[in-house]
Amino acid sequence: MTIGEIAALIAAIAFAVLVIWIGWFLSKTVKSLNQTVDQLSKLTEDADSISKELEDVLGNTNQLLEDVNDKADKLDPAIQAVADVGQSVSDVNEASRQFVDKITNHSASRSSKLIGSVGKMAFMMASHLHNKRNARKEDK
Repeated sequence: MTIGEIAALIAAIAFAVLVIWIGWFLSKTVKSLNQTVDQLSKLTEDADSISKELEDVLGNTNQLLEDVNDKADKLDPAIQAVADVGQSVSDVNEASRQFVDKITNHSASRSSKLIGSVGKMAFMMASHLHNKRNARKEDK
């Protein structure tokens, strides 16, 4: 064998090794791509099922929100009535305080007048009795 033939043989072996390696690499790449495609299809299926479940949850949430809003609308008059009752109780308390203050002030002024009148009467009676004693003493 000549050097040219040896070089051609080495080149042919190198080319055969390169072709085998490229074939092996491509088969591994195809397997990896197939697995990726399978995972993506499973992921798509999962996303679809999650999307359907999410639609159900959102539908239920909307129904629940409508129900809560309806009940809140029905409660508004009751809450207003409670607030009105609270205001009425507050007004009654204020009116009773004013009434008690008025009675207290009126009674105090009336009591002072009554005490003053009783005092004047007592003074007049005492003067009258004193005058009667003095008159009796003078008669004796």
